[in-house]
Amino acid sequence: MNFTASRNASTIALFIAGISLFWGCANQNQTATKPNVLFIAIDDMNDWTTLFDPNNPIQTPNLERLASRGTFFNKAYCVSPACNPSRTAILTGQHPSNTGVYGNKDSWRTLVPDAVTLPQYFKEQGYSTQGAGKIFHHGEAGRDRVDSPSFEAFFDMLATRSPEANHNGYTDGLLSLTVFDWGLHDHKIIDLDTVEWIEAAMDKPQNKPVFMAAGIFRPHMPFYSDQATWDRYPYETLKLPDYKEDDLEDVGDIARNMAQKEFFITDAVLGKPERNPGSLHTFVKSYQAASDYADQMVGRLLDKLDATRQADNTIIVLFSDHGYHLGDKESCVKFTLWEKANHVPFIIVAPGITQPGTVCDQPVSLIDIYPTLIELCKLPEKPYLDGKSLLPLLKNPEANWDRPAVMTMGRGNHAVRSKLWRYIRYSDGTEELYNHDEDPHEWHNLAGEPSYHQIKAEHRRWLPQQEVPWKIDESKNWIYTRELWDDKPVNER
Repeated sequence: MNFTASRNASTIALFIAGISLFWGCANQNQTATKPNVLFIAIDDMNDWTTLFDPNNPIQTPNLERLASRGTFFNKAYCVSPACNPSRTAILTGQHPSNTGVYGNKDSWRTLVPDAVTLPQYFKEQGYSTQGAGKIFHHGEAGRDRVDSPSFEAFFDMLATRSPEANHNGYTDGLLSLTVFDWGLHDHKIIDLDTVEWIEAAMDKPQNKPVFMAAGIFRPHMPFYSDQATWDRYPYETLKLPDYKEDDLEDVGDIARNMAQKEFFITDAVLGKPERNPGSLHTFVKSYQAASDYADQMVGRLLDKLDATRQADNTIIVLFSDHGYHLGDKESCVKFTLWEKANHVPFIIVAPGITQPGTVCDQPVSLIDIYPTLIELCKLPEKPYLDGKSLLPLLKNPEANWDRPAVMTMGRGNHAVRSKLWRYIRYSDGTEELYNHDEDPHEWHNLAGEPSYHQIKAEHRRWLPQQEVPWKIDESKNWIYTRELWDDKPVNER
């Protein structure tokens, strides 16, 4: 990336002596007006980390280290609890109701061919755009055009190095070794390949400011980690999520079907002995270790940035595309509209703007990233973005903020999260309402009680007023019926 020209004499001497300076040799005027951007996307990391609460079991010292440099949004929410619609919304700045990208198989470049992605817009404004790992969703649905307008240089996420045999005993279908697996991994984990590429890219001199995107795949399934990380989460002290029997008795069919999308995982892990490789205990242990491993990759990126002495000219944005259930809400899945699948880590460090170590309690959405980065980097305003710049909150975390966060899972299914409430409305008209001060686990659906009619009405006005059609046949989608899911081959689920 391109760096500030106002180096003192000792720094220049170090440079001449051969010290590697990240994104060096930059045009002085460019650097003075255009900071670099380090854009870190993590996959499937929920809020059960020490970033949110020191008593949480998942150790994330590097996320905390990053948060100590800027603003941590402790009520940040994804746009959709599925990889493709979430990332499409972040990278195009448009809500699923406007793009039609509601699911993981929806090709965003087909549905919104004229969309200018976030890195593409930065490239148009004179940035060098580079990246590695999982930024867009992988596979055909998430692929950019052949001419790759978003990035000048990009290192695709490698395929998972599969073990000789599945760890957990689940062997049904083509994805059993490459996706539906968890445990200790004795091969090189692909996130290390991604980070090594980013580190090497940071060493290369640049003559333009750089937008650098790092996509960390862990803790996405397969939940893999190395031996040292695995050992940090012993069975003897393992903590499982809080759980309520018959939790789903007060919700509708669509909500239950969302919770049961990958019911074959939930069914497989329940009832097994604690240390069985396929047990819920091992599933949770593996997720915790995989999240820890992702945190270590963030640490390497920060170490490299610090080594280049250019952190003061680099805006850092870190987020997870959505959360994950680990047996809570009777599910081991992400595709729901409840808190655990939508509440995510989100940190912005903007030198000269954010105050180190600030925490913002306002509910915000990841769809706000696009307009925020444009304003932080003083780029021309981009029309037709659905988010709102978070700059007022970066300057003052207690500033007035009149927007709740809105989440979507499939056309017609939405959640609205305000400071106190989560309101959910499904396409069949069923509703849920939870008071998070009194019911943080969302165990008691209040939507049917007449006294909450006004609360629901206040939240309902934030729902999308119009929604483009879903290109799939909605009546045959897993969101609406589990039985049709049973008929699908495992490799198509």
